[in-house]
Amino acid sequence: MRIVFIVLMVLLAIAVVAVAVANQEIVIVDYLFGQVELTLFTVMLGSALAGVLIMVFFNIYRSIHNYLKSGSERALKKELQQRIKYLESENKKLEEELARLQKERENAAEKARKELEAEKNKLEEELGRQRKEREETASREQAELQAEKEKLEEELRKQQKEQGSPEEQDDTEFPPKKGFWDFLKKK
Repeated sequence: MRIVFIVLMVLLAIAVVAVAVANQEIVIVDYLFGQVELTLFTVMLGSALAGVLIMVFFNIYRSIHNYLKSGSERALKKELQQRIKYLESENKKLEEELARLQKERENAAEKARKELEAEKNKLEEELGRQRKEREETASREQAELQAEKEKLEEELRKQQKEQGSPEEQDDTEFPPKKGFWDFLKKK
């Protein structure tokens, strides 16, 4: 790279010498305070150098302006980075809080489910106990009724024996009972 730069500088120097040799005429330059006689090449070289100086000063101004602008941008960038860090930490705190609340909700739901399950089991046991009591009561009452029936049948037989033979008894049948709405039924 350095060799290429040296070669370009040598070529530029040769070009400047060629232009200087070709422009040796004398010209008069008028300016505000007087006039001067210079060679055409000197005027061309002075104009080129003045252009270079103007561009150098313009670039210096632009660099200073960009530096100042970038300073405010750096401050803004630093402020935004701090804001991002703050928001990220807030986001992390909120995510932790959310996870904690979800865990609490899950624990509360599990506890409520267990309580409901225990209550359900308790109610099922109570229902089973009541069912068993009803069945026992019904079977006891059934047994009492059966015993009462047998006792009554036995008394009836004794009375029939005392009164005479069963042929003399009245075998009258009662008509079947009718319900309240039976009169609406078609026969």
